[in-house]
Amino acid sequence: MNNYDPFDTMTFTYDKCFLCGTPLNVGNYTQEHIYPKWLQRQFDLWNKDLILLNGSKIKYKSLKIPCCNKCNKILSKEIEKPIKEAVKRGYDEFKNLDNDIIFKWLNKLSYAMLFKELSLRIDVSNNIYTPEMLKEHKMQFTFLKSTISKAEYINKPYSVLIFKIKQNEQFPYWASDNTFNKTFFMILNDIGIIAHLMDNGSQKDFFMEHKDMSELLTKELHRIQFYELCAKFSYKAELFYRNPAYIITMDKDEKNINSIISHNISGYMYDDWIQETYAKYLAHFLKPWGIKFSDIYVDDEHVMSWLRNEDMSFKEILDD
Repeated sequence: MNNYDPFDTMTFTYDKCFLCGTPLNVGNYTQEHIYPKWLQRQFDLWNKDLILLNGSKIKYKSLKIPCCNKCNKILSKEIEKPIKEAVKRGYDEFKNLDNDIIFKWLNKLSYAMLFKELSLRIDVSNNIYTPEMLKEHKMQFTFLKSTISKAEYINKPYSVLIFKIKQNEQFPYWASDNTFNKTFFMILNDIGIIAHLMDNGSQKDFFMEHKDMSELLTKELHRIQFYELCAKFSYKAELFYRNPAYIITMDKDEKNINSIISHNISGYMYDDWIQETYAKYLAHFLKPWGIKFSDIYVDDEHVMSWLRNEDMSFKEILDD
């Protein structure tokens, strides 16, 4: 691997590998499916549309980016195959998967989507990115490069939480990637994933400190309960105002990343929680049920919850 970094020139083209920057030719050219073919087949995504941040639609099968043979094989071995096998076996297997692998996979999906959107900017006039905003994603690219060099993580740059979801044959899959607050939410059959891709573990630490939240890791959640959790997590991510810091060590040739050291974040790191604003987030996540803000928010003492009863006991939801 060389010191290729597309953010240096803000160039995201198809004549080079999106990851290592190797010039592509007939002998080494492959196309990396952003959402892997196994995932598209298993959840019938191939011909379905995904809406880009600029509002345009693109089919999952068309979400491909340029990749050299070498990087493609490494990504497949290091993250795609372990994720595929764990998803196939379900929640009980997936919850024991190394969280580093889950993070690397989600980060690959998120960064690859960013690359795809940037590669389309010459064709789409209504692109919402600016060069200043894009530079904030440079660390995502560094994390992905570290996968290729098999770098060590010293402390965790991410938060990952895995939940058991009541299986729903009609809705076995759902995903939401927020590139601005760096959150990723996903349902894969009975597996629910909530992640922050760049918070140095702060969100998970906060979650685990509160018994009423951490207890949910032991429960089987209805979809609407999981979406409520996603709303809480997403709003909390918006309130996170600290800038995570990292130290990157390289090999002796300064070509490959040896390790990424995530600095611990201490002290207060969140703006104040406002129930009315949270209720707006919750209404957004609960749109599939036709639930509106006016259904959720009465005042700061009365915000609807599908997770807890009034006595704070866990709310069992049996029907779909």
